[in-house]
Amino acid sequence: MAASIRPAPTLYRVCYNCNAPGADVKCSCLAVYYCGLTCQQAHILEHKHECVCKSIQKKGAVISRLQVQGGSNGVANVKLMMLEQELARVHYKVGRLMLKSHQAAKYKAAVTHFKQALHLYRKTEASHGTLCGATARAAAGKLADKAAPEGLYDTLIDLGQLYGSMREHDDELQVHQEALQEVRVDIVHASTPQLEIHLSNILSAMGHMYISQYDSQITNGDKGKCTDANALLEEALSIQRALSRYCMAADILTILASVHGYLEMFDEARNTLKQALDLTRRCHGEESAKVAVCHQRMACNCEEQVEAIIKQLSMHMEYMLTNSIRLFHSPGSRVLVEGLQKKLQYNGIEGVW
Repeated sequence: MAASIRPAPTLYRVCYNCNAPGADVKCSCLAVYYCGLTCQQAHILEHKHECVCKSIQKKGAVISRLQVQGGSNGVANVKLMMLEQELARVHYKVGRLMLKSHQAAKYKAAVTHFKQALHLYRKTEASHGTLCGATARAAAGKLADKAAPEGLYDTLIDLGQLYGSMREHDDELQVHQEALQEVRVDIVHASTPQLEIHLSNILSAMGHMYISQYDSQITNGDKGKCTDANALLEEALSIQRALSRYCMAADILTILASVHGYLEMFDEARNTLKQALDLTRRCHGEESAKVAVCHQRMACNCEEQVEAIIKQLSMHMEYMLTNSIRLFHSPGSRVLVEGLQKKLQYNGIEGVW
């Protein structure tokens, strides 16, 4: 009987990040140790990419062997699908890790990983109907359900976000439209709560894409993009409410209020923020950072409305002066501006200025 290999004592383990002795935090790959979570988090991107590359190589070798054994062998084909879906998840995870690193130098590699994940997800989906035997198809069906949370739609959403970060907006729009089309087709065939959640996430991502483009002036001030974003976010919101996912609904309401502000629908923005604030308090508590964001957005909305009113009054006065029309004082407008600036009851939430 072969002797078991004992791990090195903690005293002799060296941190993989700072080389300090006494490392006792183990990576999930069981190959390296860190002296604490700080070092592990500081080194996570580099090491996780190394872990993933090794995992991809191992799974790729096994897949190649199973492809040789495939054909009419139902068991081998199911094993092949399992490994391909596992490999797809690995590609997705490393692509997402690179995306969240916010390091532009890693974005092209992230695109490659996301595209490889999409290829594998679509391949296993297409292979499901060609499996021989009811047992094999049932096993593959259970496997597909297990993979759903990190599946095709999540990969498409993150790939679209990645293209947005790379300022490749045509590709960003194409990926989001592709995801939207595919999920709508799947819902027609068999609507499930999980598919509805995917639909809401895709709609929210597209709405956020239009807002980001308008905010960065890519659309040259085209408020049609804001109108499109408003429709998409309203549909996403209705889905989250129907599924009683109030925390997600609160997040969408906060984004929707920004759209209302861009469209100068200030009263609607204020009402939307009140709803967001109520749901956020219920989900996260009064001291939550998201509650503070709602208060901040309410204050910004009031400032934007004041600026819009002053601008409108200035334009009106300029027109009257240009056309030699006698000026009449508008006490209603003056009261509204002063109220928004100074009086608590005008700004929607007590204590916000």
